Amino acid sequence: MAILLYDGVGLVRSLTTILAVEATAFAGGMWSAPRGDHDLVERLRRRWLLCMLAYLAAAVFGTLWGIEVLGEARWVRGAGLAVLAALPLYSAGNVLGGLAVAARTDLGRRLTGPGSAAAVGAAFGFVLTGFLLPRAPVPAYLLVACLVMLSLGGMIFGTVLASRTDVEELARRPARSGSVSVIVRRRPADDLAALELREDMHIRRVMPFEPTRRLPWDVVVTRQLLPDLDVSIRIVFIGGGASSAPQAIVSEHPLASVDALERTGAVVELGRDHFGTGLAIERGDRLSVYAGNLDDLIESLEPEFDIVVFDRAALAPIGGVGALSKASVTRLKTGLNPGGLLVWGPRRPEPGAPEIPDGWDHVQYERSDAGRDETEVVLLCRGDDGEWPEAFDEFRRLSAGGPIG
Repeated sequence: MAILLYDGVGLVRSLTTILAVEATAFAGGMWSAPRGDHDLVERLRRRWLLCMLAYLAAAVFGTLWGIEVLGEARWVRGAGLAVLAALPLYSAGNVLGGLAVAARTDLGRRLTGPGSAAAVGAAFGFVLTGFLLPRAPVPAYLLVACLVMLSLGGMIFGTVLASRTDVEELARRPARSGSVSVIVRRRPADDLAALELREDMHIRRVMPFEPTRRLPWDVVVTRQLLPDLDVSIRIVFIGGGASSAPQAIVSEHPLASVDALERTGAVVELGRDHFGTGLAIERGDRLSVYAGNLDDLIESLEPEFDIVVFDRAALAPIGGVGALSKASVTRLKTGLNPGGLLVWGPRRPEPGAPEIPDGWDHVQYERSDAGRDETEVVLLCRGDDGEWPEAFDEFRRLSAGGPIG
């Protein structure tokens, strides 16, 4: 390009100027690359289009120069430096920087950095230049070849970027353990999107954006375990601040009462605002929600309850079910009415966690979602010889008695 633009006296000085302009333009493009926000893929598409337009403009400019339409004035050479060198390299740096950001911020870890692909493309470009330049000292041919390669590269990287996990944060609240947030997670390649409630890095609840989405595991299980409408029942949820089950139970069963114990008030607030749980930290006639230290809340519970539901996702931030004190577990077990049930879900038991009281019987159920590679496991436990459900809606019975996990 130096020969084309500044042929004659001062070639070395001109070449230095051109290389400095190109390096500055490329660095500027890398520096101004889009950040890893939720619309990163869309902005990358626009930058790729800008890159193709820049090379198209360079090809047109080079063609006009080659047929001596523009002349040899200094301003024409300056414009040539901008159109043929600075603008294409700026736009290319912008695209490569954006691809690097997309790879670095992909939570699914499906993308690799564009460095290797860029190096291969640059090497191929040098080889192509070596073959074409002696035969056609007009940059238009080289730039048209670049347009073709950019088009092919856009198709390839468009497919790759479609597999990127796109994340958008909707809300965040401070909490004692760090923070509680609500995010939208999208995977365009698989046409999947879901709303997630997170406590730090732990997922508390996931709600897919699907018209036929599955009911939460605790809603399915507790509905199946509810007695006839003329029989009263009391249910305690350990970690129920993000659950829609408490509200569903009191709405569907006139004699049911529910106590939901939650560690963090922000979970209750964001669950109500974004997941429609309908919960608030207050004590009511049939539905009461408490927030605070779980051991203290369990100690304050009045005994005589029929079902205790442990949400392992809610207990994960404090180390799982084993983080509850022995006194709390004993109080929950002894506070059950005859025939009462302990229920754990939606994950497999932690190795070594003393979840099943000695001498109690248990049954395990499983629900899989092949489209999302997810499996939910529910464990029921009781101290008498009562009958077990053969299955719940979408859950199949796995085992009764013996080892679990």
